[in-house]
Amino acid sequence: MGAGRCARLLGVSLVPLALVSMAASVALLFPNGDARYIVDGHITWWATIQAGVWGSGVLMLSSVFYSLLAIIGSVACFIISIFGMAKGPLCLFSATLPNKSHVHQWDYPFIEKISEINYLYDPMRWRTCEEPKNIVLWNIVLFSILVAISCLEVLLCSIQIINGLLGCIIGG
Repeated sequence: MGAGRCARLLGVSLVPLALVSMAASVALLFPNGDARYIVDGHITWWATIQAGVWGSGVLMLSSVFYSLLAIIGSVACFIISIFGMAKGPLCLFSATLPNKSHVHQWDYPFIEKISEINYLYDPMRWRTCEEPKNIVLWNIVLFSILVAISCLEVLLCSIQIINGLLGCIIGG
């Protein structure tokens, strides 16, 4: 396969990935399609930086010459999405204070101690988040999409860079 044909094939593959990545990233701002959480400032920082838009989206749609920059953006999207998934969502939950009183608060309830089982492996704990409804599953699914897309984009951009270098060296 020649360098030009390979570049066209990679380009056709990268565009839909970039579009899905941008859509998933934006969807993280609107749990269950509800805008009130972003208006009230109850969206996790990991979602608000919109790594899927700029890291795995816009930079992916740039010229072949920006493939290295696109890899950096995809790696950033991957890291941010992993942290976003590991920290868990920002949600309203009931907490017990040291004086044994209960309060409802917006925070990250799944930031765990080393001895605790990660919330990702314990779906029963997902009910801790009272609002937004189903926010844990929402975050896990969308951040997982961003992780998978960013990995695939790194692979495809790496192929694109190698293809470009080989095209320069041996023609094609």
